[in-house]
Amino acid sequence: MTSKKIDYLDFFKTIGKSKRLLRTGWVREKIKDPESVAEHSFRAGVIAMVLSDKLGKNLNKKKLIKMALLVGIGELITGDIVVERGEHIDIKKREEMERQEKEDVGKIFAKIGDSENYSAVYKEMVDRVTLESRVFWQLDRLEMAIQALEYEEEQDKKLDEFFVNADLYIQEPLIRGIFNDIIKSRRKEYQESLRKKLKGKV
Repeated sequence: MTSKKIDYLDFFKTIGKSKRLLRTGWVREKIKDPESVAEHSFRAGVIAMVLSDKLGKNLNKKKLIKMALLVGIGELITGDIVVERGEHIDIKKREEMERQEKEDVGKIFAKIGDSENYSAVYKEMVDRVTLESRVFWQLDRLEMAIQALEYEEEQDKKLDEFFVNADLYIQEPLIRGIFNDIIKSRRKEYQESLRKKLKGKV
């Protein structure tokens, strides 16, 4: 029996599509030149690299960075589908999307043999039950909040729902402290409207 040919070129071209896949939430808000899925993943990866050593000795830094790099892979399968807006999470829609991603992500990594079990790391991230996956989603939302702040500053937008959503996830004290700094950096009137929505939590 012959082993399947490793096709690095096809794999790298497939992953490269994330550079052209725009983040749906920003498109919906009519952001000029909205970020791509790959751009989000890049900064999430840097955040994971920098903060992971500060978040506890039991945290697997390498796995956390892998999750940040892999987070956009599923969106190559399903598209960047919005299942959360502010406090509202469409659980049924998210579960269906994640089921499809977990089923099909292996096909992408099969192109390179997946000897490093990247698809398993991806599935762990989606399942949200391990320490690394729970921390990752906090870092993911932190990156989103930073991006929302930048768009508010650069494009005169009010983007409360993205901060409300981030607030649902972010619990670790270090990450929470950075999130609070983000909120304090917003316009004063925006801060006040968000406090009302979060019932004074920030």
